[in-house]
Amino acid sequence: MRPISFLHCADLHLDRPFSGANRLPNSIHEFVRDSAYRSLRRIVDLAISNKVDFVLFAGDLFDTSYRSLKAQMTLLIELQRLHNAGIHSYLSHGNHDALDGEWVSLTWPESSYFFPSNVEAIPFEQDGKRLAYIHAFSYPSRHVNEKMVDRYSRVEEDVYQIGMLHGNLEGQTEHSSYAPFSLSELVEKDFDYWALGHIHKRAHLLEEPPVIYPGNIQGAHRKETGAKGCYLVTLSEASPSTSFHQTSDVTWHRPTIDLGAFETMQDLLHACEDLLNQDLFASGGHLIEIELTGISHLHTQLLQEDQLEDLLLALQLNREMEDNHFVWPYKFSLKSKPSWDRQVLEQQEGFIKDILVTSDDYKENDLQEALAPLFEHRRARKALETIDDQDQLVKEAEELLLSYLVENNGGDIK
Repeated sequence: MRPISFLHCADLHLDRPFSGANRLPNSIHEFVRDSAYRSLRRIVDLAISNKVDFVLFAGDLFDTSYRSLKAQMTLLIELQRLHNAGIHSYLSHGNHDALDGEWVSLTWPESSYFFPSNVEAIPFEQDGKRLAYIHAFSYPSRHVNEKMVDRYSRVEEDVYQIGMLHGNLEGQTEHSSYAPFSLSELVEKDFDYWALGHIHKRAHLLEEPPVIYPGNIQGAHRKETGAKGCYLVTLSEASPSTSFHQTSDVTWHRPTIDLGAFETMQDLLHACEDLLNQDLFASGGHLIEIELTGISHLHTQLLQEDQLEDLLLALQLNREMEDNHFVWPYKFSLKSKPSWDRQVLEQQEGFIKDILVTSDDYKENDLQEALAPLFEHRRARKALETIDDQDQLVKEAEELLLSYLVENNGGDIK
């Protein structure tokens, strides 16, 4: 069999909104909003420049079952570019853009194949010779909980067999268990490559055969950090070759700074500026959440009203969009600890110990109940941000209260 080459991408999520970075300058917001479209364009550029045989799109082409005309037209234009270059494309719909949604019907290029709800094996042929079969299905509705992997099987020997599966590896509890599978089940199918989708974090699960999650093509919130893109794959009788290529131009980062290394707020500000000016962020767009760690007397200062906000605003000065490049610090996460020892305070009797016990006993529902009047108030909720980490909020409230008591001789920490 002659070698074949292809690109494997997944989870385009076209039209997906960004979240977690509020109050972006207009120039940066516009650039960020269209970043997934640019990443898709670069994937097609990569396919054309490498003269691959085809491109695999393993599910969640669109972010919702309603596909906007803009998103569809963007995909159509890019698939037409592939078609004009003689490159085939094979596409499946996932749980986000299942087949039971609503959309404007378009005519797609002849070389683009969209898989139906049942598992099919579609041959790839070149110069009258059959070189590969691509096996896949599209989600008929959002929830597909059965083991779809059971429906995959080889259809012909001496031809490459490639499985496209948008689903969840069993045992991964961070994601909904759609179309679950185990690695042993994939290996038993005796395929040459498994092109996975659904998990947004890049993962090379197995070398032989290659079993790969390429991740999504553009991070859309603070938990989707790092480079995003696709895999370039070559299959041959000798051995498979895979390489990741970044196509995203907006990247989320979460670097850390040890507060214990600094004596003053000005020292900390200079360290943050040095971090933002490093070569790593010299091109493209970068959204930065700075995580403050360590043990420091500055911790209690940063707990005071508006201190972190003021520090963030100082870092954001003069950081507008410039020549398709920006570095925007959007958040501080206070993971540091005060200079006093909580374990020592726990040994004391009295009011401070009562505070610690109450904090430890605080349940998630208690917090939600306490905050409900604020979030239900018509005016108050407009000024409130979504609480991403309720445990962290309780911790900060505890430390703020203790900082007033302990540092004003409310407790003996000697």
